[in-house]
Amino acid sequence: MSKQKSRLVHWIRILFVLAAIWGVVAGLLIAFMPFGMSATVEVTPAGSGEVITTPVSFYESQGWWGIFMLFVFAALYYGPLHFYRRGSRGMAALFAVAAILLTFLAGFSIGPFYLAGALALLIALVLLTFTREKR
Repeated sequence: MSKQKSRLVHWIRILFVLAAIWGVVAGLLIAFMPFGMSATVEVTPAGSGEVITTPVSFYESQGWWGIFMLFVFAALYYGPLHFYRRGSRGMAALFAVAAILLTFLAGFSIGPFYLAGALALLIALVLLTFTREKR
């Protein structure tokens, strides 16, 4: 293997590792940060009301389904690293594309948290095309 190709393989692995780490970090940020606000109105006997707002966690707003989706994102962002390390470049590319697409589909809710990881996967996919074996 040439030195230049060896460097590309090294950078691809680093980008896949960064994306996998970011998938977990983004999931933890989403799970534990206040994700929205809940507003309640307390009405006094005199007829006036007071609005009380409280922060709401991602779990409180989405339930177990939302936590499951965070695990799905983490698995999709780990998938490219897992399959690349085992020599399955096709599966690594498939998981990377799936993670990027899911990130953009979730663009108006949790997707922006994963954009850094999606960018790392996209760059790794571009570099992956330069390491193809010649037949």
